[in-house]
Amino acid sequence: MRIRPIFMTVVLHSFAAAIGLASGGCSSGGPDEHPAAQTTGSGGGGASTSASTSASSGVGGASSASGTSAAGVGGAGEGGAGGAAGGATSASGGSEGGGGSAELPDVTVYIAGDSTVQTYVNSALHQAGWGQMLGEFFDERVRVDNRAIGGRTARRYIEEGRLDDVLEDIQRGDYFLVQFGTNDSNKTATYERDGETIPYYLDPATDFKSYLEQYITGAQARAATPVLVTPPPRRSCSGDSHEFGNGLSAYAKAMRELGDELDVAVIDLNAKTLAHLNSIGCVAAGEDFFLVRADGSVDGTHFNETGARVMAGLVADGTEDAGLTLAQYRK
Repeated sequence: MRIRPIFMTVVLHSFAAAIGLASGGCSSGGPDEHPAAQTTGSGGGGASTSASTSASSGVGGASSASGTSAAGVGGAGEGGAGGAAGGATSASGGSEGGGGSAELPDVTVYIAGDSTVQTYVNSALHQAGWGQMLGEFFDERVRVDNRAIGGRTARRYIEEGRLDDVLEDIQRGDYFLVQFGTNDSNKTATYERDGETIPYYLDPATDFKSYLEQYITGAQARAATPVLVTPPPRRSCSGDSHEFGNGLSAYAKAMRELGDELDVAVIDLNAKTLAHLNSIGCVAAGEDFFLVRADGSVDGTHFNETGARVMAGLVADGTEDAGLTLAQYRK
């Protein structure tokens, strides 16, 4: 709020008194102070957006557009009604520090996940993950740092120190999108670590949830907002059917349950993708959504660039469904 000159204030108040009106004004609270903005980029187009550091963004925390509470620590995550203590509310959810809506700060969106999420550079098959396309759906104030890597489970990602790397860089007010389940569901695959053979499989109702909690608590301890993203279904269909199976439903359910238990935002990419696949049908899904291998066969797990871009759009839509302030950065 701009301060009016003293003589104007006196005149206005005198005029109000003369006509019997009660004088009013803005609340005394001022806007929050935000740290210097980091370099941002929209990403997409297959270009890698990984970077080792980012500047901190947001102070005190932002409330969601819907005013509902999601996870956050120290008032820095997606806050409750009226905003977290000292935090910024959304444009539609109230005032910034007692005044009008303030400019949204620059933020970084970190992503942990597997091969359905990761960035592919110069793929001859035009393979892509939704993480590399996500930046296309947000404005220049959002920087996407995609740390997803193929063949990882919620456990393996942690064992390799990748979660620690993210937590070293993530800052107050940033977001941490986490998607696993595709490899965690494999009951036969194994990997070697320090001479030990470790199964990919994690029980969705127990161990899977326990490992995911480490991502959540790690982000919250750094005043960032964790967001669980449910794993998309595979191309399990036949002929020209418009009904797809959902072999990852148990992992999607586990994420939704964990989100409810810990009051953490969930983007249900599993349900959104299944609805999209049912709408386009098995034939179209095999032609220009899922990856087509060099021999012409369809990879029913991974995506081509078109499919990855559709998926990224569904994730971006999910930020609004989840009531995240991040949705206000949409293009």
